[in-house]
Amino acid sequence: MDLVEVSFREADKTVFVQPGTTLLAAAEMAGVELLTGCTRGMCGTDAVRLAIDPADALEVPEDHERGTLARMGVGDDCRLACSARVARGRVEVLGDALE
Repeated sequence: MDLVEVSFREADKTVFVQPGTTLLAAAEMAGVELLTGCTRGMCGTDAVRLAIDPADALEVPEDHERGTLARMGVGDDCRLACSARVARGRVEVLGDALE
């Protein structure tokens, strides 16, 4: 199984993780601190903006994450770090989706 490269631009850190790992877990492995809330994809505290189209490297969001993102009114380039799971390739996290 190929590892997925996850980089955090603001922190200038990169980590390689197994497919299925959440962006929040990848951040913790890389020593990058993200704001967290409920960690169930419902509060939106850990929304992050990505440099890539999330459909290219992440698993499809579940309904609860999709609903939270829609309620927040963020763009298609945003996902919730606690819910978004890497699938393949390379993922670059730009930073907080609300900044």
